[in-house]
Amino acid sequence: MAKKSTKRKSNARNSEHSDRNRRIAIGTSLIVLAGAVFVAGAMGISELDRAAASTIVSGTPEVVIKWDTLSDGSVWMPREEQQRLNLAITRSVQGGRALSSEPLKEAVLTLQASGWVRGVPEARWTSDGQIVIEAAWRVPAGVVRVGNREIVIDWDRHVLPLDYAINESNLIYFANTDAPMPQTGEQWPGIDLQDGITLLRDLRANGLLEQVVGFDLGSGADSGVISILTKRGTPVIWGAGPGRERPGEKPTPVKLNRLKALYERTGLIDGGMPNLDIRGADMMVDPNPGG
Repeated sequence: MAKKSTKRKSNARNSEHSDRNRRIAIGTSLIVLAGAVFVAGAMGISELDRAAASTIVSGTPEVVIKWDTLSDGSVWMPREEQQRLNLAITRSVQGGRALSSEPLKEAVLTLQASGWVRGVPEARWTSDGQIVIEAAWRVPAGVVRVGNREIVIDWDRHVLPLDYAINESNLIYFANTDAPMPQTGEQWPGIDLQDGITLLRDLRANGLLEQVVGFDLGSGADSGVISILTKRGTPVIWGAGPGRERPGEKPTPVKLNRLKALYERTGLIDGGMPNLDIRGADMMVDPNPGG
């Protein structure tokens, strides 16, 4: 009798173990990158498991996007853009079979095509039938003025799918770039804009960006001669891009120290002057700019 009891307990344990394994198989998140192929049999999911999985979602799974956040945990991307992306991805996975690779690959391709991410996003199923997406997001650095619009770019000059009317973006702007605007997601060409971004980084790293509203990259004979534009409307002629100084120009550290000295003495990086040229041996002020 004791042996029969032991056998029944052993069978019960085996049954519980089998059921638990089946639930784990269904609940396991399946990670798919673009181009990867999911094979259900290779993952150990039986026909019964696949039938159960098909009941998890109704054909349009919920999409959860892991948005990039600021230090305080808030999402910096405009809510309208979040909603637009979420809707586009949800439409792309509509009708997808649960725990299959197709909806995941569609979600990845849709997000890649948006211009908002670097590299290949990651998409995975969760145990409750959601699709979770994570990506390396491109962060806005400033805007390029084209006509009466401000086109948002990231720190590597990629065009993001956002544009605003002049003075509506609340971002530092670049004016008079040489190269025409590329397609969304593509990198804006041109040494002048590259130099402008480099100067933006240098000013930010040295705590000198607060009073800056934009950069004029120069035009005509002055193309490539950068002017820093302050909130007071003062153009501070910087010169060529950092590290690419022309003959007679002081190196970047000297120019930065000049701006720091002005700020420490007057509280203004332009020194309270109507215009300023910090390129040469001495700082210069034109008493009749444009005259």
